[in-house]
Amino acid sequence: MSRERRHAPTLAETVAALPPAGHAEDRGPDGGPSPAGREEFVDDTGRRRRKVRGPLYPRLARRLVAQADEFIVGEGSGERLRHVPSGGRLPAWQAIRDRLDPELTPGFRAFAFRSAEGTTLLHIEESC
Repeated sequence: MSRERRHAPTLAETVAALPPAGHAEDRGPDGGPSPAGREEFVDDTGRRRRKVRGPLYPRLARRLVAQADEFIVGEGSGERLRHVPSGGRLPAWQAIRDRLDPELTPGFRAFAFRSAEGTTLLHIEESC
């Protein structure tokens, strides 16, 4: 009767076996994936939203700054949702427009969402 010796995993093998952790930009206000990383999400007012487009080209994002029913900036990779009032949309856009590129740090990506009631939400998310 032979006795097999069990191999104790090394630290590197243990770390390699761990499931991948979510990236910071994939987390949202409720600890789950950020709105940008989901097909649907429930915003902080309780309204369910479905992603209809995104990431958006800057030209379309600019149009939605004026036309969308609501405008939210997801600061800190979507962890904090900042509602932009209608009077603050243009200044917010001017601060974001040159950084509408996820390769920049911090950069922004724009997404369009729609509610069941038909309202449009422009969600611009900061990526760190």
